[in-house]
Amino acid sequence: MNSDVKDEAYYRKLWTGMFPSRLKVAFENGVLVNAYCSRCRFCCGPQAEERPFPMALLDRQISARTPDDFYLLDSRTASLDRRGCKALGPGGCRLERELRPLACGLFPLVLVNRRLYLYRICPASMLEPLESFREMAVRARDMLGALPAADVERISIARDPGDLKAKYLDLGLDVAGR
Repeated sequence: MNSDVKDEAYYRKLWTGMFPSRLKVAFENGVLVNAYCSRCRFCCGPQAEERPFPMALLDRQISARTPDDFYLLDSRTASLDRRGCKALGPGGCRLERELRPLACGLFPLVLVNRRLYLYRICPASMLEPLESFREMAVRARDMLGALPAADVERISIARDPGDLKAKYLDLGLDVAGR
């Protein structure tokens, strides 16, 4: 095993040390409120992945300030890469919720190939009960399912399912849109 590769045990030890008591994680008003985020910042910091992580923006989230808020793959797609997120500040995300990509408001739930997955390495997903994420995922699926099918397709990340097995848990919930 490559010594640079960190496994689940490494992250579990890191997160239990950083978060000795449980924090709030709840799905409220169409957003997964994750109190671990502001202290963790792992997912929005510099990424080790070679491939940028795309986060499509809905039309209502695009404005003249979009290029100042995000590193962009194109005019409608923010991305995370080796630089991390442009909107990350010392206290977490500096953007109002309405301007953040839907991907940020669902994390550690991730919409890939129009299916919901749970990012296994997030402190919330490691420290909170899996059943609570399954319940939140059902609510997220229902919320996403109310979007136009074209928006669901746009915000869904296209990845080979084989690439997901190491870091993502398939929650078995497809999202179609209306």
